This record gives sequence, C-alpha cells and structure tokens, in this order.
Amino acid sequence: MLSSQFLNNQDKNPARAKNELRGFAVLPADTFAEGPASGGDSGDGTPINANGRKGPFAGQPVQGFSSVQFAPSYNGTFWFLSDNGFGSQDNSKDYLLRLYQTVPNFVGVENGDGSIAIQDFIQLSDPNHLIPFDIVNENSEDRKLTGGDFDIESFAVDSHGDIWIGEEFGPYILHFDATGTLLNAPIATPNITIGEFVRSPDNPNLGNSLANLSRSRGFEGMAFSPDRQILYPLLEGVVDGDPKNALRIYKFEVATGSFQGLVGFYPTVDGHLIGDFTPINDNEFLVIERDGEQGKSAEFKKIFQINLDNIDHDGFVEKIELVDLLNIQDPDDLNSDGNQTYSMPFVTIENLLVIDKNTILVANDNNYPFSQGREDDIDNSEAVLITLEEPLNLDPRLGSK
Repeated sequence: MLSSQFLNNQDKNPARAKNELRGFAVLPADTFAEGPASGGDSGDGTPINANGRKGPFAGQPVQGFSSVQFAPSYNGTFWFLSDNGFGSQDNSKDYLLRLYQTVPNFVGVENGDGSIAIQDFIQLSDPNHLIPFDIVNENSEDRKLTGGDFDIESFAVDSHGDIWIGEEFGPYILHFDATGTLLNAPIATPNITIGEFVRSPDNPNLGNSLANLSRSRGFEGMAFSPDRQILYPLLEGVVDGDPKNALRIYKFEVATGSFQGLVGFYPTVDGHLIGDFTPINDNEFLVIERDGEQGKSAEFKKIFQINLDNIDHDGFVEKIELVDLLNIQDPDDLNSDGNQTYSMPFVTIENLLVIDKNTILVANDNNYPFSQGREDDIDNSEAVLITLEEPLNLDPRLGSK
C-alpha cells in the first residue's frame, strides 16, 4: 500500500493551467541516417511491417528518442539517445545504438521554422571486448552495438565527458567515453531483497535463475547530481518483493563506478510507468509518469516534481504534480493544429530536460513505425518547450547556461 504521506501530497499542487507552449519542432518519422539496412527481421524471419512501412529500410531510422541532454558545446544543440530500435531484442539486431546530435529550430523562438536538424551521431561500440557475452557483431573488428545487445533508455554525461547509460535487458549501467567506446564491462544491478542481482527475462546471465523484474522495465530514467558525481538510475518496473507501485531510485557513484544502495522509491499509481528523470538541484528532480495508452485513450501523461529530502517512513519520495502534458496552453497555436491547447497523447514520452528556471524541454519516443498517438499516421518525433507557471529552484550548474 502506498504511504499516507504520498496519498496526501500527490494532488498538493494540481497541474497548473497556465503552463504554456513556448516552442514546437518536429522530426518526420521517416527520417534515416547512414548505416546498413535495418528492420529486416521482425523476429520470425519476415521484415518489420506496420502502418504502411515495410523493412528492410534503407539505412537507420532516426527514432526511438528515449533520453536527452545538452551537447557539450551547447549552442542550441542536444544529444538524443535512440533506444534499442524496433521494440524487442529479436527484431532489433540490425538497429545500431547511437546518440544523435540534433538542433531543434522551434516555432515560437526566434522565428524558428519547426524543423529538427540531425548534425551528427555517436556510435556505441565495444572494440576492446569488455562485454562478457556474445553480441550481434561479436566477430567484427569495431563491434558496433545493436538493439539485439542492449535496450538503452537513459543517459547522463559526467564531468569528464564520459557517457553513462541505463539499459533494460540486464538491467545494466554502461560506461562509454565521449566517442562511444565502452570503457567497462556492463555493471549489473544489485538487489536488496531476494537474490544477488536484479534481472529481467532478457538478462544474458539469467541461467536457471528466475527473473525478478518484468521485461522492458529497467533504467528508463537516470538523473544526476549537479556536480555530475552521483547518478540516480530509476527503474520503470517493480522488483519482486518490493511494495506495489514502488519504483527503485538507486544511487550510483561515478568515481568508483558502483552502486551505493537505494535513495528511496518513486510511487506510481494505477500501474503507470515512468518516462524520464532529470535534476533541478541537489535534492529536487522532475519525473515523467504516464499511462500505457495513446491517442483518444490517453488519460495520464504528467510531470511530477520530487524531493529526495522528503521521504516517508515507507521509503516513498514526496511527489507534486507540475505539468499535465495533455493540457498545455497554446494561445499562438504553435503546432498549427487549429487548437489553443497542445496535447501529447503519445504512448511513450521519454525525454525531459530543464532549459532554465522557467522552461523545460519534452519530447516523445515515436516507436517507429508502430505508435499512432496522433491517429492519422505514425507518430513523428515532437520536441516542445514549455514555460512553467512557477519558476524552478534551478542549480546554476544546470540548464542551458
């Protein structure tokens, strides 16, 4: 049962009606980058085939954006992490794992045209053979990583520029340098109840052990401290033995590359899932929480503010509703849909970043070529800027500076 403190505070500040769309940009679903053909095997030997799109595709779809950070030399540029590809280990073996450098040209900001330009990408690889199990490109020289190896969902950049990624097949923490080269063997997730590790059904070391975490419920979010010395990986699902609707927030130390136990539990309701996790300051963070619906069936797509200093006797963090992503004021109709309210009715909204104390960036994962939150066709990747009704207490080391 959820704690009394959580139940008393979940509606403490209902989503402000005056949160407003400040910028809108879109990357068309059918956007491809260089690379080998992809989508050639849906898992049964036949190509990906959905919603009028049939593989194999000529190149790599630039899609599945699951986490976002500022690029090192910002200047309006962001790194977006693409997830495992087409949704499962079996159908994503020809999808290369990358971070894409993007420049959104937001409508509503300095005469923007609403486009998103792809400038470059970082290809993730394991040329030094640090992964202790066979990967798809096991015998190649560069050993580029694919969606058949890992399902990457969240990332952070430390003070040295190294990239730390949270994934879901293990779930693992993966450590790369700034060029995308793996620096350490995958770091397994320790358990605190029954068993030595947390393992999903896709864990390559599952053996005769039973999985204690559902498939695709690994590290969907990973926040960090403003000094970038501590990571806070957040699971998307409940580990066996934990309280119902309790999602673990781990503490991970960058210097030692090791887990340091749990900070607490993020409390969900009605089986909701989290989409991303990002810092405001040392203690306060933002979390996307969502239902699993899309289009007209979508009812719950929200951003909550939590404070790691406010944890009740059951280990649950306090959460306060900040934004209802299905109800954003859009008086200037920035997305040109004829409405003065903007909504994100996507099944997966997995990108969240604080731009400044008054503004956040939010973007969806379009699950190419499957999701249809807009219902008329498959989803594009939409990135928006939202002006908050009340400013955040933003640490000066964070934001776009």
